Order: sequence, then C-alpha cells, then structure tokens
Amino acid sequence: MKLIVLIGALVNIIFANELVITKTFTLNQETEAKFLFSDISVISSSKLRNIGELSDKNKDKIINTINEIINEAKNTDICKGGSFYINPIISYDKDSRKTIGQNINFNLNCKFTKNDLNIYNNLLSNIEKHIAKNELLALPQPSLNYRITEDEINNIKEELFDNFLSTISNIEDKYSNLVDKKCKANNINYGESPKIYPMPLSAKAQDSTMSISAPIQDKTRIDIDIVMQLHCKQL
Repeated sequence: MKLIVLIGALVNIIFANELVITKTFTLNQETEAKFLFSDISVISSSKLRNIGELSDKNKDKIINTINEIINEAKNTDICKGGSFYINPIISYDKDSRKTIGQNINFNLNCKFTKNDLNIYNNLLSNIEKHIAKNELLALPQPSLNYRITEDEINNIKEELFDNFLSTISNIEDKYSNLVDKKCKANNINYGESPKIYPMPLSAKAQDSTMSISAPIQDKTRIDIDIVMQLHCKQL
C-alpha cells in the first residue's frame, strides 16, 4: 500500500503559552476492483414502437418472454431484476390523440467476479435466443465494467485512518521539536465523502456473438482528508 501525506492549511493561534496548529492531511491508497458490473436491458423493437395499440395476445407474448429471461437469471445467481413496464407512445395533433406504439423497459443488474464471466456470457446467449423468438423485443449490447463497491471504499477509508493514527506520535514529536513546545494531537476527524479516481474502462465484444470479454482491470485511487489539531504548550 502506498501512503501519501500532503500538508494542508496551517493555522497558528496563540493563547498565552499555548499554540494551536490545525493541519489537513490527504492520504490515498490504490486498489483493484474485485467485481464486474453490467446492466442487461430489454427494449422495444422497431415493430413494437410502431405497433399502435397493444393487443392482449402481444402483451402476453411480451410477458412470457420476460418471465423466461427472469428465470434464466435466477438460475445463474449473478443477475437480479424482475420489474418491467410497458408504456404507450402517444402522438398529439391538435385535439387528436393517437397511440403510435409501445415502449418497454426491463433491466437485469449483474454483479460477479471474473471467474463467473462464462456464466454471464451463457446467460447473455440464452437471453439472446429468447429475444430472437420475439419480434417485439430487442437486446442492446450491454456494457461491462469493473467498479469498486461501497463496502470496499469504507474498508479502505478505515485502513487509511488506522494507518494515520499509528503515525500520530511521530507528528507530535516533529512539531514539538519545531516549535519547542509539547504538542499533543486533538480533534482528529476525516470527511465522509472520499475522493475516488477510477480509470475509465470499456468492454470489448466479439463479432460473431454477444459474448463479452472482461475489460482490463486497472486500479482505482481513493483519497481521504484528515483534519487534526495539535495543542502545543510550553515545556
């Protein structure tokens, strides 16, 4: 782990023989995301967007396909979803109202490790087969990205803060020598919103199928700001 400390603002306040120093330290750590994330969407085909009113038969056909896809996802345990909606596309011309077609929105939210990439691609392939049987639906190419999770961020924040606490005695000694007083740390805190600097990643699809290759796994840098006061008194 690489630990970098940057010196922030320095404010000196003198009350008799006491000196109060307020400092901001910025610490950071680089980490590799462990999980891949993807959203698999099912949308209206051109035919559905121009179909006009939706018949019961076509509505049932859409629902059956979506249910088949939901069951495929349940079998993998890496993608979750289930709710979807169908909304009419309305055109207004003066006082007339006309239904042009239908919009459908359905998403599967996927989270998995690189070891489960084959499971994900098999799921995509099976979904593609179901969509191919239903001319009312379409399957856009999904994206696939590494992303650091909230739990991973919180763990790194705690690790950075714990490492900083282990250096406090050295900081106290340093400033005690600089100002020729006895300095003790006080009022130590860090912000709740760490700064995160991920590298943009993109997935590459193979030409013949919708099978997706894992993106290059790069590092993410997480920064936290720690504010600390040093109360220094005459020896």
